[in-house]
Amino acid sequence: MLGQRFRTARPYLLLFGGLSLIYHSNLRPIPSGDSLCTSLIPLAVLLDHTVQLDRFAPWLLKNVSYAHAVLRHSHGHYYSGHPIGGGLLVTPLYLPLVAVPGLRDWEPGSLVALARILEKFAATTVAALSAVILLLLLQRLTSAYWAWRLTWVYALATATWSIASQALWQHTTGELAIVGALLSLEIWHQNRGSARALWLCGFCAACALMIRPSNIILLPALGAALLLARASVLEWLRFSIAPLALGLAVFAYNFYLFRLPTGTYEFPMWAGSIVKGLAGLFFSPGRGLLIYMPIVVFALCALSPAAAAARRKHAPLLAAAIVFAALHSVVMARVTLWWGGYCWGPRYLTEILPLLVIFMAVGTPVLERPWVKRAFATVAVYCVFIQAVGVYFYPKGHWDHTPVPVDNARGRVWDWKDNPIGRTFAAGPTWEPYVIVGAALTQGTAGAQRKMQELGIRLY
Repeated sequence: MLGQRFRTARPYLLLFGGLSLIYHSNLRPIPSGDSLCTSLIPLAVLLDHTVQLDRFAPWLLKNVSYAHAVLRHSHGHYYSGHPIGGGLLVTPLYLPLVAVPGLRDWEPGSLVALARILEKFAATTVAALSAVILLLLLQRLTSAYWAWRLTWVYALATATWSIASQALWQHTTGELAIVGALLSLEIWHQNRGSARALWLCGFCAACALMIRPSNIILLPALGAALLLARASVLEWLRFSIAPLALGLAVFAYNFYLFRLPTGTYEFPMWAGSIVKGLAGLFFSPGRGLLIYMPIVVFALCALSPAAAAARRKHAPLLAAAIVFAALHSVVMARVTLWWGGYCWGPRYLTEILPLLVIFMAVGTPVLERPWVKRAFATVAVYCVFIQAVGVYFYPKGHWDHTPVPVDNARGRVWDWKDNPIGRTFAAGPTWEPYVIVGAALTQGTAGAQRKMQELGIRLY
């Protein structure tokens, strides 16, 4: 029995392990100010049994220039200025730290450095797990041949590699929660007697809301699926309990600390032009989805008459995916900082990537056509290359802040002559992590620290 279970699980374990190795192969985190507090929350929970960041805040405010922008002081304590859901969800991954002797006595700077290192391991684990769960979903939509290939596309040809697997962005845990909700929805639709699947769908949706306030649009998307599937009152209740309970908890936390239901995510941020935002998110050379990940064009295959039978069979799932993708794109277009600050590609669209892969799975009758399959493979190779530039080269070239910070000159995202892809690739790979690891292997920890100082590298 145990051997049979292992044989069944082995392909998924190999996928998880293989992706983990690939995601770690650049030997470095690509940290961001936006993920700093999320990386510290697991340590705060395990060491201090709280989400307060008082242990780290004084050191951060003294030594990290952007700390004041991500920390919030309220009721005499310091808290994350970003939602804490993602940090709480990955905390179980940090449980082995409890066995480290004397960890509570480490000075704050060392703990911050440790948090930044562990952040990469957590992000890699979550991203690889989201690919495994997506594979389970795709196997319900298409053949094993296409399910596996589309999973690799999701894992390596999209921002799942260059963004989600590199740091604890909200997109990282958000992707996992969204894919989990959609898999649970499809299981429930195929087996209407599965109350557990509906409970899990609601729980995943609630987690997505805790991770990022804008993910509240997942609720109407899943609601559209339930309506289409003619869910009963009892089924609606099963789905709704977790979002209501966790949603109220998030509301109470945010209102108590910040006097705002969305915390520090103020709604005036959503005051940009929808037209300009959508144009930039999809077509600009600096952040355009169709520039960085043109493979998403094949999502249109789901609209082909050849995919009509699949559309009917999986109608609730597709309804949820369409509603969420549309609403998410519009909401992100309205964000005044729609280009996402300093990052690689259209990171604000990361959450819709698994949905676009789902559309591709429904459209596999079209992808089976020889010329379409060849075009698909060619575009996939290009997309993997672009993501690899982000993983192994970025931020070389320093396009984000030279000659003028992009946040102060948004027009730069439309500069076709000087764009992030061209400049980053021309600047060459980020080789410093390999040198540091080499020093660690030959000279120990002290040698690695000296090499980091020589290269001017800090983990925070």
